[in-house]
Order: sequence, then structure tokens, then C-alpha cells
Amino acid sequence: MEENPKEEVLIARNNETGQVGAVVGQNPDGTPKMADVKSTPLSELVKFTKGQNPLEAFTANFMRQAKNPTTFGIFKMSAGEYEALAEPMAEMLNDPETNKAMLDKYRVEPKAAGKKNTPVDPDLIDWAGIRKDCGLTRDDLEKSGALEQMLYNHKSPQLFNIKANIAGETFDVQARLSFRTNPDGTYSLIPHCLRKEPQLDQEYKGYTFNDADKAELRRTGNLGKVVELADTQTGEVQKSLVSIDRLTNEIVSIPVDNVYIKNKVANIELTGQEIAILKSGGTIREKQVELPNGRKFTADLQYNADKRDVVFISEPYRHRQTQEQAQNGEKQTQKPEQWLDDNGNPKRLKQWCKIPLSEQQQADYLAGKQIFVGEGKDRFGNDCTIYLKFDPQEKKPETTRVYPDRDNVVGIAEEHKTQVSVNNDGKTNEATKNVNEPLSKGQAEPKNEAQQQRQQRKPRTPKP
Repeated sequence: MEENPKEEVLIARNNETGQVGAVVGQNPDGTPKMADVKSTPLSELVKFTKGQNPLEAFTANFMRQAKNPTTFGIFKMSAGEYEALAEPMAEMLNDPETNKAMLDKYRVEPKAAGKKNTPVDPDLIDWAGIRKDCGLTRDDLEKSGALEQMLYNHKSPQLFNIKANIAGETFDVQARLSFRTNPDGTYSLIPHCLRKEPQLDQEYKGYTFNDADKAELRRTGNLGKVVELADTQTGEVQKSLVSIDRLTNEIVSIPVDNVYIKNKVANIELTGQEIAILKSGGTIREKQVELPNGRKFTADLQYNADKRDVVFISEPYRHRQTQEQAQNGEKQTQKPEQWLDDNGNPKRLKQWCKIPLSEQQQADYLAGKQIFVGEGKDRFGNDCTIYLKFDPQEKKPETTRVYPDRDNVVGIAEEHKTQVSVNNDGKTNEATKNVNEPLSKGQAEPKNEAQQQRQQRKPRTPKP
């Protein structure tokens, strides 16, 4: 077999066991599959064209997926050097510390394989141009704390008020900021302007969002799958992940080949299979998270194209006890999942507070409306009305007896309005203002002789 001088092959060493071998593939756990260098012919080795991206992709893949990327030392050489150097290198790898200087020439560093972006050099930033175009200085960004993150190829964590030139006119706008590399190696500023809402009805880089896509982006901030997007400048189509910038409502994407996922998120050690799921846009469900500050919770994990990192897309909310539970002596915490269906939408409720709900009430609740449930107890123990609405932020049904915009509530009984307004909202009813007692169900005037007498008394005028 004629050797191609432009091809490269890999030699690996397991730093824990000391095993050395030529790389002939990849194991299911992401580690390199090795064969004996003395007996394995060049034809069976994994080969790459020198400088070809698959070399980086292959080494990056198993170094990310292996439980510990430092477990294996990876070394590359040209295919033409394999027969002459493979065995001597295997011998040197039996004592890697002594032979470090010789081996470093062939070593593949995990850091390089990780595809991490090179930090921005602040001395190469066009600060004069930024001040002229946007009205911002280096000192402004440093004092805000944003510069440090921006130098590591992230957007500023907060919005800035900047000056933007549109069609020859200058406007004050709010935007997150990031740096762009110019052809001459310098960096300029890119504003990511605040939008009222994500523009999901428009085509994005050749892709049209369907209704399910829009719902998923609004619910989690991530599309949840890989799609093919066209580069706006070159037209090159790349498999990409898509997310929404929750601060600006900008649609953001990243090619899958550029996605870097660490083996560990907070306290969670990710397996090779889990990393593959995240790279495909999928979700890792219900992980027990412990943050460095000691905070613990259960959350779902998903990769976010805007943050360029794995994020917690949901966190079970510890529900407050409802007044019904408190009155019954019940104490329980509920996960938001029990109120949601498989698509993340509110589940249909057939009853609430032990009161059956009609088909119309159920439909109104699913539509996100505030509904009248029935009669219950107010905070004084008197009969009152109960209202229900699904809270999209907390992902749970919310029970209340005080509703500030009661005219928009579906199905409120007119006779209950005075009672709830007086007892719960602190309003005054002219016919009962001197009674000084909570009103009962449907009450709008004194209900007995004692209340009638108190109502007819004139309030005392305080002495000066």
C-alpha cells in the first residue's frame, strides 16, 4: 500500500493503566479504541488528511466524551512515519515524564481539541471607533463588569444605551454588545438591539419555524433540535442549534461543529451519551443540581446557542400552600410537571378546591383566562368567590380571591363583587361603611338590626 505523506495517524496512552496503542476507532464511551502498534498494519488505523478538520473533530469528540479527558494522552504523526516511529514512541510512552520533551512534538492537547474560542486581545480593539459610533469607552465596559465576559467571546450580560446610526440619523437604542473580528485582526463592536418580541414568523437563515418550533422556542428559549441553516454571507449550509436571547429577543444560532460541552456542569458529571443528546439539541431531564454556593434543586439541562453553554431550562417551583391546604392542615410541595402535559401546556382540570369545573370553565382555564370557580372562604372565614388562572411563569394554577381587573374575569357572580371588594380589597361600600364587620356572601347592605344600628350611627369627629 502506497503511503500518503499528507495523512496522519494517532497513538494513544491510557495514563491510568499505562496501555499504549495505535488508534483504530472509538469506543462507545467516547474513548479511543486502541490496537497493538507492533502487529497492527497502517491500513487498519484511523487516518486523516493533514490539517483536516476531522482530526480535530475526532480528538475533540472522545476527549469531551471520555469521563476524564486527561485519562488519555493523544499523539499524532504522519502516516509515512508510522512504521518507523510507532514502536519507538510506544516505548517512550512507557515512561512519558522522562521522554516528555521528545513526545511534546507529537502531542495533541485536550485544550486545542476542545474548540474553545481564543480570547479577544483588548489592545486590538478599535476603542476610538467604538467611542465615535456608539458613545462608549473602554472604561465604561470595564466598570460595568461586561468587558471581562466580552473578551471571552460572550455578549455583555446587560443592556447598554448606545447611539445607533440608521439611514443617516442617530438614535438612542438599548443593546447587548459583543466583539467582531475584522479582516485586519482588530475587533469592533456589534450591538444586539432590543426587540419587542422574537421574529419567529420570518425566515431565519433559510429555515422557516413551524408552530411547534415557535412554541418550543417560547417555552424553553431553545429550538430543541438540529436544523440546517445557511450562512448569510457564504451561503454554506450547516447543521446548527437555535435559541432565543431572552434579554433582547434576538434569534441566535451556532453550528453543531462549534458546540463545546464540558464534561461537568455544576456538580453533574455528563456521560458521552448525555453530551451527544445535548449536542443534538435534546434535553437531559431532572438532574439533581448543587451549585458552588450550596444551593440544591432539580432541573432539566439543555444547550443554549445564545449563552454558548449548557443551561438549566426549568427548575421545580416549591409551591406556596394554598389557603385550602392551610385550612385543612395539608402541607405539600408540587412540581410544575404535574400541571403540564407532555408538550409543556397546562393540563385540563376537572375540579378545583373540590369544586367541579364545567367544560366551559375548563376551556377558559386552558386558554389562560381568569375564571370563577365557585364559593369558598375568604381570609376572615366568611363565604366568598374563588378564582383560578394558570400562571405561565410559575407553571402552575394560581388560586386567588383578590383580582384587580375583575371586569375581565370569566363568569363572576355579580352578587359577590361587593363582598370581595370590601373584605379582600379594602374598598368601601356606602351602605355598610359603618358596620365594621366582614361582609358575608352576597351582602351589600346591613344584614341584621345590630348592623343597621351601627350603620346609622354618625362617626365621631375627632377632637382637635
